[in-house]
Formats: sequence, C-alpha cells, structure tokens
Amino acid sequence: MSSVPVLPAELHDYILDFLHGDADTLRRCYAFTRVLATNPALASHVATLEIEGAFGIFSMDRLHGATLDAWLRAIPDPVIHQLSNLTKLELALITIDSELARRVFGRLSSITHLTLWACALTSFDVFVELLTSYPRLNRLSIAFTQEWETHALHTATIPRDVVMPQLEVVELTSSCDHFKALRWLIANDLHRSIHTLSCSRVAWSSLASLADILGALAPTLHTLRVGFRDNSCSDDLASPSWSLPVFVPLTRLESLTLDVHTNRIAATPYTLFLISRLSVPALRKLVFAVKCGEFDTTTQIPWARLAEASARVARTTKLERVAVSAKDRGDDGDGVVCGGFAARGVPPVDFADMEAKVFEAFTAQGLEKLVRFVKRA
Repeated sequence: MSSVPVLPAELHDYILDFLHGDADTLRRCYAFTRVLATNPALASHVATLEIEGAFGIFSMDRLHGATLDAWLRAIPDPVIHQLSNLTKLELALITIDSELARRVFGRLSSITHLTLWACALTSFDVFVELLTSYPRLNRLSIAFTQEWETHALHTATIPRDVVMPQLEVVELTSSCDHFKALRWLIANDLHRSIHTLSCSRVAWSSLASLADILGALAPTLHTLRVGFRDNSCSDDLASPSWSLPVFVPLTRLESLTLDVHTNRIAATPYTLFLISRLSVPALRKLVFAVKCGEFDTTTQIPWARLAEASARVARTTKLERVAVSAKDRGDDGDGVVCGGFAARGVPPVDFADMEAKVFEAFTAQGLEKLVRFVKRA
C-alpha cells in the first residue's frame, strides 16, 4: 500500500502565501478542512485544535498574517459546526479581531481550555468576546499578549443574558501585562471559582498587583505558582506611591511552587522575599522548580537561604514535603526551545552535584525527612 506523501512545512508556507487571496481554492485544497468536509464523522473525535502563525517561534518560514487570516475566514460553516466535541483551543502568534472571534473562534462553544500565546488581539473587547463565547471554559492560559502590554486597560462591557464561564485555573506568562486580564476578571466578579493560579516572569514592580490579586483569590486558592523576572521598570520603583505591599493570609493554600531559573538567578531575592511575606497556614507542599537555561549558573543558586526560608515555613505550617524539581536544558518552561547548547560549548548540568548541595542545605535546617529531589526529563 502506497503512503500519502508528506509535504515539507516550507511548501505549505509557499502554497498558502500564493493562495492567500483565493478563499475558494483554500477551501478546496487545505487538508484539515478537506478531510473534515469529506468525513464529517471524524470531526466529533477532534478534542484539541492548535493554530500557530509560524513553524516554531524562531522559524524564518512564518506564515504571513494575511495568508493565515484568509484561511481562517475561509473555513466552511459546516466544519465549525462539526467540531462539537472540541475542548482545547490553542492559538499562537496570530492576530484576532472581533470579526474573526465572532466568525470562527467564538462559535466553538464547547471549549474548556483556551490558550493565547503571543497573540495580537485588536482590542480588549476581543478577549471579552472570546470569554463570553465559552460558557464551559474552566482553564485560561495567556502568554505574551501584545495588546495588554502596550494598550491601556479600559472597562469592557459584558453582554446581558450571557452565561459566563466559571474559571478554575488561570496561567499567566508575561513580563509586561501586569495582570490586566486577571484584574478585569476580578473586577467583574468572575474569579470566585479560581483555585489554581500560575504566573511567570512577574516583575518586582508588579508585586503590589500580585498581592491584590492573591487577596481577591484567597477564599478559594489552593495551588499557586510564581516566577519572577530579574529586572523591573525603574520608573515604577522610583515613584513615590510605590511601596512594599501587604499580603493577606492564604488560608486555603496547600501547594506553593516557586520558580528558580538559572537564566534569571538575580531574581532569587524576590522569591525569598515572597516566602517571607506569605502566610500559608494550610500549606502541605512547597516546590522549588529549577529551570536550567543557557547560562551555567546552577552553582550560584543559594540553597542555604532557600532551605532557611523553607524551615521558617515549616515552623508555621504542617508542611509535609519540600520538593526540588530540576529540569534540564531544552525547554525553558515558557514555551521557548533553547537548542544547540553543545555546539556553543556550554557544559552539561551536574544534577548529582545539585542534589548533593540541596540535601546538605536542607539537612542543616532539619528538613532531611521532608526534602525530595526530582530531575524532570
């Protein structure tokens, strides 16, 4: 039996570029819509749909915005209706306006997990329109959303008689958005079911925003993950109105994960400060998630200070476990692949040495029975 040839990604790029203005041809030849149109029963088995405006973040064969936009708007209506069991929608590196949200994405009403990765939404209203289109949505993942990094937040109106989603998990990754989307959710009382929050690359100047958000989520929050970036906006810090925030007790928090990134080792004091300010009487599990990046700075991780901070937490909680979870180079945890380390002469991470230092530091604080070291693949 002869197999169907697989075209290289570059040829897909050229074909889509050439046909970007010909919606009818795109409808007839594009594999995904063609398969679903000729085999409607297959659509009911599609649970995850990923649409990415590039063949990898560093690819030079990025799809032109007009090309991808034309293909999206050319998807036949029957195909959209057939995706009735679609639950996970991942959108990356694309531009979304109100028409596209209403015409395509907003009609996928069965979505429970939405991911927006480096997307450019033409306005905050587009985000609201997407949110109001998914009554079953319980998990929201946002990373590097351009319009929230550059545009001022305004009051977006929620349509009447719309069933709003009950979000349970919110994951944020950005160095600039300062929790604008989450603050909007809280302002509109859409945060009452959130039990898990993950926020990476938090700026020190956003600490007050983090404190406010944790205060609003405190009644339901039981899982929290925080990672800091190693620089801040000096203008914010120089403002007379900026001051160290006060954190309310997180009485229901049971699991706390703190990122320790070797590429951002200078952010470790921020992590130590957060540990010292949080009141988490119900905490059972404390995790230090070590991400080994391009630069070999693992020897600079202050395990003694992290162990000392953990011991203070253990004295005021019923802590059952302290885990150090270390991940090798390759994926920095923010969706960016860091390859080619061997070619650049970067030495491999000595995890045996890291594990020995971890146990030495935590044993010195009397936590030898609680600490665990795990190397993630």
